[in-house]
Amino acid sequence: MKNILMSAIILFLISLNVDGQQPQDTLYLKNGYKAVGKLLWESKSECRFQTTEGIYFTFSTDEVEKIVTPQELIMRKVNPDTLNVYQLNIYMDKAVKMRNTGRALTLSGTGVMVVGFVGGIILMNTTDGEPGEDMDYLFPGFFAICIGGLVGIPCTAAGISLWATGGSRKTKAELSLQKFNIVPENSMALGLGITIRF
Repeated sequence: MKNILMSAIILFLISLNVDGQQPQDTLYLKNGYKAVGKLLWESKSECRFQTTEGIYFTFSTDEVEKIVTPQELIMRKVNPDTLNVYQLNIYMDKAVKMRNTGRALTLSGTGVMVVGFVGGIILMNTTDGEPGEDMDYLFPGFFAICIGGLVGIPCTAAGISLWATGGSRKTKAELSLQKFNIVPENSMALGLGITIRF
């Protein structure tokens, strides 16, 4: 039981470290040396570089073969009113996938949470409560409640936000498609203005 708990803590700490990492620059020198880190400054005569270990270097431009910097991720807000029909259908498909992913995360997270809480309470209450009786199931019950909460609550919280965002984007895409007088894909018109969406 201790090994499982220690493994869970170690995996949690490793995941925190991975999430905080930024894309790194790579410096290639003509002598074959390669350094990974961050380009601090570059001019016509020299460049300054800091490695991932925190060591600062200054090189002349004659020594440097090339510097590879990762492309920055540019986030932009998409306005469905500015998209064409093809782009709107792609936007709506992504919104539907986001909504369905959020729905699955919410339902599975809630299920894990309920199973963990109910199972833990059942395990904790398996003794008759007589004085001097062994409470062998107290720790496993507490562990089940903790795991149910640690897994279920974040999944549910992330799922709710994805579900709401995806649903909102899907609605915006459908409204923008109606401006083009086009029925959204995966739907069937029944007449009299009634449309069924799958």
